[in-house]
Amino acid sequence: MEQPSRSLVPLKKIWLDDTPTGFTHAFVERLAYEWMIEIVNPVPIPIMENREYVLTLSFEEQDGYFFPSLNIESFEIAEGNDFTVYRFFMYPADQ
Repeated sequence: MEQPSRSLVPLKKIWLDDTPTGFTHAFVERLAYEWMIEIVNPVPIPIMENREYVLTLSFEEQDGYFFPSLNIESFEIAEGNDFTVYRFFMYPADQ
């Protein structure tokens, strides 16, 4: 049985709690019930001084579409030798 192809949209800019965030590469995957943003090697690291994790995420896609201030529902972190991957999960934006 073949896996359906994933629909990944590359991101051009990201803001975590309104803080501009650099990255090696990033994309959004839109599922029916949630969106997943994957960020590889974010700078600065998405941990804020006054709390354990970021609360909102804004992003601009390579094609220019902009999504402001989406509430982050959950996240996960994967670490390797040369990379750290952050995955943020949120409900779809009203379009």
